Amino acid sequence: MNNANIACRLEAQVDKQAHKRAVIELYKRDKVSGAGVYKHLTFLQLEELSSKYARAFSDSGIKKGMRVLLGVKPGSDLCALTFALFKLGAVPVFIDPGMGKKHLLNCVEQAQAEALVALPAVFLFKIFQSQSFASVKISWSLGYSPIFGVKNLNSVSYEEKFYPACQMEEHEMAALLFTSGSTGPAKGVVYSCKIFNFQLDVIKESYGATAADMDMSVFPLFALFAVCMGMPTVIPDMDTSKPAAADPVKILQIIEEQNVTFSFGSPAFWKVMADYCEEHNRKLSSVRCLVMAGCSVEPDVHRRYLKNILPEGAEIFVPYGATESLPLTSMKGSDVLSFSARRSELGAGTCVGRAMSGEYDIQIIKITDGAIEDWSDNLVLGSGEVGEIVNSGPITTHEYYNNTEGTKNSKIYDGEKVWHRMGDLGYFDKDGYLWFCGRKNERVEMNGTFLCTDKIENILNLHEDIKRSALVSLKNEAALILEPNDLNILKNEERKNSISGELRALLKKTLPDVQISRFLFKDSFPVDVRHNAKIKRDLLRAWAQKEI
Repeated sequence: MNNANIACRLEAQVDKQAHKRAVIELYKRDKVSGAGVYKHLTFLQLEELSSKYARAFSDSGIKKGMRVLLGVKPGSDLCALTFALFKLGAVPVFIDPGMGKKHLLNCVEQAQAEALVALPAVFLFKIFQSQSFASVKISWSLGYSPIFGVKNLNSVSYEEKFYPACQMEEHEMAALLFTSGSTGPAKGVVYSCKIFNFQLDVIKESYGATAADMDMSVFPLFALFAVCMGMPTVIPDMDTSKPAAADPVKILQIIEEQNVTFSFGSPAFWKVMADYCEEHNRKLSSVRCLVMAGCSVEPDVHRRYLKNILPEGAEIFVPYGATESLPLTSMKGSDVLSFSARRSELGAGTCVGRAMSGEYDIQIIKITDGAIEDWSDNLVLGSGEVGEIVNSGPITTHEYYNNTEGTKNSKIYDGEKVWHRMGDLGYFDKDGYLWFCGRKNERVEMNGTFLCTDKIENILNLHEDIKRSALVSLKNEAALILEPNDLNILKNEERKNSISGELRALLKKTLPDVQISRFLFKDSFPVDVRHNAKIKRDLLRAWAQKEI
């Protein structure tokens, strides 16, 4: 019988390459030479460790269908623990620790997890937040914890080497992933076995991932995907919850020492790396594939990597999607430079490519802020018309966990088919490419029409003095907030007025119908915790209201 359990992917890799490295971590650096000393688990060792954990979990009462909170740092332990839970058919719950205490506790309460597997420090935190963790009955610590009732995973010993993955059907719940909360309250997205398996297959095929690659995942969950696809993965020496704060020297050392060929990270991370590489004339000579996701990627980032940093023949891929539907479309960096960059700079938005699978159905529907209970073909707009992006297919999640209102507002039912509303605005061009224009709830209403963030900001970000810009809606007008490259500009009223005038002229030339009179300058923009790239416009809007 076919088993949809994700843990079977690891078992299959053991059959193919048992003694090949699976997860690699920096242990220390030699004090004299600075060379990295690494530790690793082979695919067989990862399988054996996950089997050991699975037996311990099972004996403690964790079973199929139970939700289990994971509070462990990225690395081999996180991989082994996740596969152990998959083996049992238990549901690992992934929450971004960097989202702040209030939002994190809200996610914990939504998940209603029956078990907690975490570092000792998490259990100290739990003591002072006991109400949020009230549903937790089984506790496992990765290390000794003095808290009563908390078992130590490191003290567990079993002779058996293999704990088989339980039988799972495609529709059964495999994991609970929380959204980043960058555009509203974080919601728990229900992932089925079918969705996980399809994601793995489409990524592997689209990006040519093979066992010959060496992965480095700046987004921790992709390390699990890499292992499932047979790629060894090295854990970057950084706080993955703060990708924009990564030390490029440390990252470059790992890339070079481990001959990294494949890497997934946010645009904010890759901008930091690009700045360092160009300033110090460094190349990513081993890398053949960079995947950038989390927000729009400026054409200049593609230009810098493909012209100056990556070796000939290497490629950048930018998948588009959301936690609820990922990956939906994909765009090559070389295609951005060859045809879409110029159109973006003229106000067309950001091209996000074509569907990554023929099994996806992507449509553009009329803009509405309310719920849509039933699908109708009358909702669908034609080519070139801007509306909300919706999708249906094998990667489309069907519900939010414990959140009826969120599900109602984001899903449209079409018989047995479910459409997910992305909350993004976009359109299809005449050649079938999808163009992203901005978030639906961030559009600015003006004079009976609306303005889209990506259409306008892509133009303004071309200015040599502007790092990035943000279109926001104030009480009765639209405003543009500008983050300058040089913070000294903030103290120079004459220069600020000059830049504002130049931007007005730029807008008038490219989008003559757009009239924006108010320009504000700010030293830095608040961004999301997951990718450090999505602008938190609600906070900017509140700041702007105070400024005026």
